[in-house]
Order: sequence, then structure tokens, then C-alpha cells
Amino acid sequence: MKSLICLTASAALFAATPIFAECTPEQATAKAEQLAQKVSAITESNPQKAKEINDELKAMKLKNTTDGMPDECATYDRRLKEFDEADRKTE
Repeated sequence: MKSLICLTASAALFAATPIFAECTPEQATAKAEQLAQKVSAITESNPQKAKEINDELKAMKLKNTTDGMPDECATYDRRLKEFDEADRKTE
């Protein structure tokens, strides 16, 4: 289960590529770490909830591209928001 969530998060993280220089590599790394920490915390503390969130994220049909996103930081922000939405829906 843990590997499934990590795989989903990794796909989301690595799918984004920087388009503009508005988002520095340091900012993008910080946002990636923030998302990874959220995923890791849920996975470690409650594997069942992690599975439910993963299922909810799949149901949301996430895009793995940066279409319409101005930079990589915006993509991470979108992923964090989607993760939070999926988390709320599983409560």
C-alpha cells in the first residue's frame, strides 16, 4: 500500500517540468518535500486512509502535466490542494 501511494506521489512530482523561471529550484524542492511529507504522514499513520485517499485521487482523474500551470510551484500547489481535497472526502 505504501508503495502505491509513493508511486502516485512520485508520478505527480516528476510529471511537472519548469516552464518559467518564476519558481526557483529551491522553492520547487520545498513544495515537493511538503507534498511528500503529507503523503508519508498519512501512509505511515493510517494505511487504510492512505488507500482511500489514493482511490479518491484516482477518481479525480489528476492530470500529470503542467497544462495551464505557470510554473512548477503552481503544479505542486495544485497537487497539495488535490491531496487535501481527497483527504477531506475520505473523512
